[in-house]
This record gives sequence, structure tokens and C-alpha cells, in this order.
Amino acid sequence: MNPLFSEFKRKFSVSMYKNMQIPLGEMNFLKDFVNDTRGDLYPVFEKSADCKERVGENRFYVEGGSTERVFCQFFPFATYELIADKVDGEVGFAFRIPGASAIVTVKRDTNATSLTYKCGEHTESFDLPRDFAENSPWLVTCRPGFFDIYYRVNGGAIYYLTIDEPEFAESNRYATFKDGNVSLIASGKITVSKVTSALDNGVSIADFRAVKYEDGTPIHENGKVYFTASIRTHAGNYQSIFSWVPGTMQFEMTGILFFDHGDGFWRGYIASSILYHREKKEWYVWVSSFEHDHILAYGSFKGDPRFGIGVADVKIMDRATEDNKMTDFIGFFRDEDPDLIYDEETNRWLLAICRIDPEIKKYRYVFFESDDPFKNFRCIGCGVQEESSETGGSFLRVNGELHFVCGNTFDRRSEYRIYSKDGMKLAKFRYPDGGFRGWGCVMPLTLGARTRYFWLTFDRHNGSSYNWSYGNVYCFEAEEYN
Repeated sequence: MNPLFSEFKRKFSVSMYKNMQIPLGEMNFLKDFVNDTRGDLYPVFEKSADCKERVGENRFYVEGGSTERVFCQFFPFATYELIADKVDGEVGFAFRIPGASAIVTVKRDTNATSLTYKCGEHTESFDLPRDFAENSPWLVTCRPGFFDIYYRVNGGAIYYLTIDEPEFAESNRYATFKDGNVSLIASGKITVSKVTSALDNGVSIADFRAVKYEDGTPIHENGKVYFTASIRTHAGNYQSIFSWVPGTMQFEMTGILFFDHGDGFWRGYIASSILYHREKKEWYVWVSSFEHDHILAYGSFKGDPRFGIGVADVKIMDRATEDNKMTDFIGFFRDEDPDLIYDEETNRWLLAICRIDPEIKKYRYVFFESDDPFKNFRCIGCGVQEESSETGGSFLRVNGELHFVCGNTFDRRSEYRIYSKDGMKLAKFRYPDGGFRGWGCVMPLTLGARTRYFWLTFDRHNGSSYNWSYGNVYCFEAEEYN
């Protein structure tokens, strides 16, 4: 029996909410950088004449006056976290880019605790709970034009508020953020035990797809596979890559990939199909450019996107006109969720595009083939139209036979379609997820003496008030039949 048509049994489910990080910078309080004359760990940006500061007991103390020390480069999608064990004054961050600076601080005195925001002539204050400032980690997550404020309770991040800042609307332009920096600001009597910068996994993750070789085989190295996932922030998103020890809950966020379509901005396009062409020694990507016309983008590059922070140079598809048909290879508004592989049986590249069917006004997959991974595609078929709202599709081979698996419909829970040479069937799940219009990420992997079939998907639970912030994670496995 084809294992795709057996029952997929739930292995585990988990919610991910700002609990994974790729560190970018920190202040270390193990050495006395205040008095060190042989290095300058955290340069003084500004310091009052009456400032008294010291380092000891793995803490940074400001005992009077005010100081500002630079600790890392500014990055427009990073999260900055601070723990102050004592606050009798004001402490926080200064974000500086050419032409603008924004200051976010927590102030505490005998009367009240407040959060203050300053940028140019703009100043705002927000009342905080009395115990917010002391022994309570608080975070500032950056987005171009916005600062999201969180605080931690029992290790979990709690959203507090968002600050709009037009002066930072273009902070994701490389020429801007490469010359920016972030400082710790402290005045009064302050004890600081943690200051860090990191890229985190946001309020949820979604849109899983295996990182593959050109023939669609998942890359499986040193016991780990890799998959792309959309990091959903309080509003907005960017593309991440995770490693996973198959069948376990051992996940690690290893890479973040941004996209530049030629204007110098690093953008958070998502739902990538990424593969490595072994003969060409190049990486290929097709991606949904939601931030730019909501059509598809594509490109190739040499550097491994699975690790660290990378940027891919991409081209946007030509935009369709009123004369184009749904089956034309051209970019339609609201195209998304592409997948690309090379079919060795036909010596053709196969590309699937999730596209609005103009007759039923819902998403439906259109399939193309070509001799080239990026151009000259011709339509070879479409998904089943009836009650269609397909999404999140991936090509895969099972026992040598090509299949395509995708999610479908907002109206019924956990309806997933499996296309093969025999037509379309629906997947079966034990304890199905909440995945209304879910994601078809199935990975056949040989572990020991068995080939096992893992299905990673997510649900539509909202991680924030932003409509597309959903994403609890579910893992299923189908039995192997010999």
C-alpha cells in the first residue's frame, strides 16, 4: 500500500512563540570594560560628567549620572532584550540609523513605572505595572517602521504594545542599517544583568517546506533535515530555515534569508521553495513576494542559505494583464506558495504555482514544465477545481512515483490533497490538526532500516491580532508498508 494513503498518526504538537533565537550581539559583564585600557568592548557614545559606573558580580552598575554605550550593529528585524535587577531612574535602548534615532526606556521612581519613547520631537509615555522594570526581562522587536514591545513572565513573551515610527520605515535598506547601531542607555541608579540582540522565531511559524536537492530529495545531513518556515512577527514576516532531527522535537533555527529585488532593500518574502543543484553547485529559489506586488520572485545564488543571515538577489515575475489566462506562465496578483523540482524521468523542471482561479475565486494549483528552472514554462495541468482552495503544495516521490501534496479549504478541518498518476485522494489523520487550509510538507526519510514518512504542518490559530500570525506546529507519521 502507498504509505501516503495510510493513516498519518500524530506524534506531537507544539506552540512556538519567541522561544528560539539566532544571537547577534550581547553585553558581557565578566570583564571590567569601564576601566579596561587595552580594549573597548562597549564604546561610550555619551556620558555625563557626574556618571559613576562599574562592572562586578556579572552585573553592570550605574550609580549616578547617565551613560550610553554602543553594544551592537542595528538590524531592522532583530529583537533586543534587557534585564535590569534594579531600576531607580531610567534604562533602555537607543536605536540609531543615519538621519534618525529612537529611544525606548523604562523609567521607575517612587511614584510610578512608565515606558518612554522618543524620536526627534516625538515623545510618548505609557504607564506600566509597578513591578515591570525590576527583574522582568523586556524586549523590543524591530520591524521597518515599527517597534513591538514585549515582557517575559515565567519565560514566555507577553505582547505589550506597538510604536509606529515613520522615521524608521526604510530601516531595511542595506545602505541605512549597515551604518546603524544600538546602545544601552542608563541614568540614575541602575543594575543591569542582561543585554542581547537576536533574530527570534516570532509569535508563530508557518509555511513549512523541505530544503531539497534538485530532484526533490530532502537534504539529510548529520542526522538532520532542513525546512523553510515563515517567521510571523506581531505583523509581517520573514523567511527562516530550521534544522530538525526527524521524528523528535529537536528543532533549531539555523538561518534567515532575506530578498533583494534590485532596490537595495532586504525584504521578508516567504513560502520559499529552496533546492540545491548538485551538478551546478547552486541554490535555486522560488518565493512569494508578498511585500512586492504579491506575485512570485525567483533567483539563484552560491551561498548556503541554511546557516546565518543571508540575502538572495531575485527577479520579480512579469505582471499579467487582462488578456492573460490562468494557465499562462506570468505573474498574477496573489500568486503564492510555489514549488520547484527537476523530474529526471522527463528531463524537465516542474513548477507548481498556487493561483486564484477566476471562475471559483479560490486558490488552485497550476502545474508547469520547462527545460529551464526560471523561464519558458508551459502549463501541463491544474488541481481539481471543485470546492478548491489549495495552498502549501510540495512535490515528492514515493517508491519512485511522483506525487504532489497540498492543503485545501478554509471550510473543513485538516483537508489535504494528494495528487498522483491515479488522480487525487484525501489524506487521513489520527487526531488531525486544526489546519484549515493547511500545509502539505511530507518528508520521506530513511532512518535505520525503515523509510518513514513525516508530515509537518500548522494550524490557523492567531498568534496576534494580525490576520496572518497563525501557526502551532504538528508532526504526523505514516506507517511503512513493505
